[in-house]
Amino acid sequence: MPWTLFDIQFALPVYALVLFRVSGLALAAPVFSSRVIPGRVRAALVITLAAMLFPLVASQAPRELSWSGAIVGAAGEMMIGLTIGLCLALFVFGVEVAGLMVGRQAGLALGEVFDPNTNNQGSIMGQVYTISLMTLFLLVGGHRATVAALLDTYTALPLLSFRMDESIVMLLVDLLTAAFVLGIRVAGPVLIAMFLIGTAMGVLSRTMPQFNILSVGFTVRVLVAIGVAGFALAGCQDLFLDAIWSTFETVRTGLGMDPYPVGLVS
Repeated sequence: MPWTLFDIQFALPVYALVLFRVSGLALAAPVFSSRVIPGRVRAALVITLAAMLFPLVASQAPRELSWSGAIVGAAGEMMIGLTIGLCLALFVFGVEVAGLMVGRQAGLALGEVFDPNTNNQGSIMGQVYTISLMTLFLLVGGHRATVAALLDTYTALPLLSFRMDESIVMLLVDLLTAAFVLGIRVAGPVLIAMFLIGTAMGVLSRTMPQFNILSVGFTVRVLVAIGVAGFALAGCQDLFLDAIWSTFETVRTGLGMDPYPVGLVS
């Protein structure tokens, strides 16, 4: 039975539940949670997206749902969206960790820059890696796959059906582990190059004590790190695509949805 204007008092609590689930996603998901987007624009996007999803899921809610029931279930609805957003944000965190490791090994950690996405200070290399990843994320349709995943949660987790259990915690732990593995794989070429440069400088300082390593060592490490990072980043496309694809697949499987990430170009 479709909703009518006479059912507005029953429709508003259901819309509030949908709004909370969308809001949870917008608080943490890549792109949607970016501080570059003005707060009013993000709020308008959340309200509009919730209005678009409401007719598709309104039939799941009981007709006698009251505001008290909606308030009780609001926390669970927000946790669903927040879980998806946090899971998708973890692979971005892995890339930021890679930039931090590269910056510290190359001596660039002191030259921090302002990160507009988080309103915090970040490393230069972390910015380079993150911008490259987010550009690829948008090009392959990651934002569309995020909305599709949110829509599919209403099939696997209908309104007022969320229960916090260990599967959610294990999902976050698995993705956090995968994020650190991604960070090490991205930073690996530069870390190896820095180890070889450090070893070569140590041998050179022992065999040629008159050679002032301190005067040229920093410059050499920076130039080598930037050069190796540039060549390695050019070959990271498949690595980033695999990370994006596997993250969506893990999230959808962990929440009981079809593992195929709809809207994502492989």
